[in-house]
Amino acid sequence: MDWKKDYLKLVGLGAIVVVAISVAAYVYSYTQTMQPASAFTVSGEGKVVMVPDTAKFTFTVLTQGDNDPVKLQAENTKTSNAIIKYLQDQGVDKKDIKTEGYYLNPQYTYSVCRTGTCPPPKISGYDVRNTLSVKTKDFTKAGELISGVTELGANEVSGVELTVDDRTILENQARAEAMQSATQKAKTMAKAGGFRLGRLLSIDEYSPGMPIPMYGYGGMGGGAIDSTMPKEIAPAVDIQPGSQDIVVNVTLRYEIK
Repeated sequence: MDWKKDYLKLVGLGAIVVVAISVAAYVYSYTQTMQPASAFTVSGEGKVVMVPDTAKFTFTVLTQGDNDPVKLQAENTKTSNAIIKYLQDQGVDKKDIKTEGYYLNPQYTYSVCRTGTCPPPKISGYDVRNTLSVKTKDFTKAGELISGVTELGANEVSGVELTVDDRTILENQARAEAMQSATQKAKTMAKAGGFRLGRLLSIDEYSPGMPIPMYGYGGMGGGAIDSTMPKEIAPAVDIQPGSQDIVVNVTLRYEIK
């Protein structure tokens, strides 16, 4: 009986070895199929000129100094609502005015202690900061709007961003141009090299284009006007849309036949 058990063990082991060899051969064959030995890459660039049709800017109403936070909030709300009404009266759609942030923060007074234990800081007042963004398609009014919100009590005006309302159409045009350029380059190389194009194995894309940044009265720092500046009528800012290139680069990897 023992020799029968040994025989069955040998038969089973042999079957396992055969299956393992078959699987290894299949994996090798599959790998060779999915990863061709010969391939090459080409790149192409697509470029579309974008003329901005939308101006965006951000302003902040900052109210500070009172020990009564409710009173400060009411004052800040009154100023903010007056600015929002002004913007709507100037033709800015309600959906193009967006609250970006609203903050109520305490201000502290710290004791100077040379010896002993210092008392904890005391709240000396509060500040309320309401930040809103505005979008307009009327470049002739963009400068007026910036000056108008400042005149009505906005303490800070950040940089203006010039862009298009929907970049997708222009980006797709640049992408199609880049693909066409890369594909044509691949065909030219195949003809010159005496080989045929195989499968397209991969596509990589890089789009460096960014919106055009501009800056408010405060320049690169972003803050335009602070609460210490006189509340006089500011001259209208001259907004020039200019143009910008939307660029898309693609890299294609082809199998060589």
